[in-house]
Amino acid sequence: MKEEKITNALLINRVRCVIAAITCSVLCILVFAAVIDQVLSTPDAIVSEVGQKSFRMFTILANMLMGVTAAMCIPFAVDGMRYRNYHLPRWVVNLLYVGTNGVALTFLIAVTVLSPATSYYRMMLYSNNILFHTICPILSIILFLFINTDHRIRFKASVLAILPVVIYALVYLVMVFAIGEESGGWRDHYQIGDIAGTIPIYLLFPLLCLVCFGVSTFLRVVHNAIHRKRKADMEKYYQRAEAFSYPDIRSAIGALADIDRSHDLGGELIVPRRIMLMMERKYNSGMSLREMCCIYIEEYFKAERKEDS
Repeated sequence: MKEEKITNALLINRVRCVIAAITCSVLCILVFAAVIDQVLSTPDAIVSEVGQKSFRMFTILANMLMGVTAAMCIPFAVDGMRYRNYHLPRWVVNLLYVGTNGVALTFLIAVTVLSPATSYYRMMLYSNNILFHTICPILSIILFLFINTDHRIRFKASVLAILPVVIYALVYLVMVFAIGEESGGWRDHYQIGDIAGTIPIYLLFPLLCLVCFGVSTFLRVVHNAIHRKRKADMEKYYQRAEAFSYPDIRSAIGALADIDRSHDLGGELIVPRRIMLMMERKYNSGMSLREMCCIYIEEYFKAERKEDS
């Protein structure tokens, strides 16, 4: 049973490519459709920010950032399907973290603050709100927590994740209260002036930052826990799988190169450095990553040299 679970770790990693490509594509399409719908909408008694004014709302901006970031993940997912090695650069994962934190915050505020003030149907299900406040945030959280878990999120990334909220809040305060709608600023569409009657702005701003940091910390902790679990399962596979049961790491790397060459689609050669580092923990040979990469490339092209000779 344990061996079957370990083997499934590799299968899950391959399926992850397909799920990531589908999820990211759907998320991009939904965000694009929701933004277009908002821009072309007519103002009503609750929301008058339509047309170019739509981009004054944090909900729109947060969902757009998430949509753009999801689009960046698609080429890596496609390459993962082609080369059986789905992996995102750290900067993409961090940007995904920033975007997810933004839409998660909009989801939380919509559920706990906006919905009680109006209605849950209006905020969570009505018109494009079902995309902005419900479907897109939930898809984004699933994508970040359960699919794109290639890197451990560091604490400093949590500080980076709240920067868009802090910047938007400062711009909002200037445009609404310092400039004002009459002088070309923004309407107080989040009704901060009314809330300030209960909670002063000098307390409201730190409270918002604290809530945002709490959301980012929750996402980071859960993401890192899932990342550790997936990484441990992959390491167990490469340490115990019979396909890599060789007396030394050189032979094991050769077998890995043979397997990868058998699935070669004629594209770019991707050297699986992370996998070889996992294998090194099994053999404990002391071999450097440079040496392992050289062995892999030498073995990968060995068949071509035989054909040429």
